[in-house]
Amino acid sequence: MSDAKWQVLSEVETNICHPASDIYFFMPSGKTHDLITLALAVPTFAAVWLVTNWQFACLMTVATIFGGLMFGPDLDIHSRQYTRWGPFRFLWLPYQIIFSHRSRWSHGIVFGTLIRVVYFALVLTLLAAAAIYLRATFVASDAPDYGQLLRAAQVIRDHALAYGFGRAALLATFAGLWWGAALHTFADVGWSMLRKSSEIF
Repeated sequence: MSDAKWQVLSEVETNICHPASDIYFFMPSGKTHDLITLALAVPTFAAVWLVTNWQFACLMTVATIFGGLMFGPDLDIHSRQYTRWGPFRFLWLPYQIIFSHRSRWSHGIVFGTLIRVVYFALVLTLLAAAAIYLRATFVASDAPDYGQLLRAAQVIRDHALAYGFGRAALLATFAGLWWGAALHTFADVGWSMLRKSSEIF
């Protein structure tokens, strides 16, 4: 099925069964989630700037937008977030196999973002290790050992710290990713509560 057809399906993903009550209800579309993320970007920047500084405000705001548009809960299905990864979306195929859609492990406030960060870091680590190994094997004609891979990782870490990307920056980035994903989950929960309340009245 083409990406365009998948996109249409993700936009009209309305008949979703609630696991607890077997009641079918409408959920916000991908476009609605995008609008919520972008609309709250400026308030997020302002709030973080008030308590920290403009550098951390920028970092967290960018992470929030990235988290909402490309690193959110719907990476567990063929969605807007998934297709935006373009040729690199294959990186999320194992994630989709491991986690079912709308499970607590992908959409949960507590575990969702943390699991995605750990998963993505693991994928990047494996890809980097493979790239270093292949380069050393085919360019230097000498396959690196485990110690050489660790030293390469240390060099990358040292360069990141040299450019100021330390623990505080990592926390700001994670906070932004979490907030961007949380907006998605809050919208889903709020929308479902609104739908249920409309059925009562």
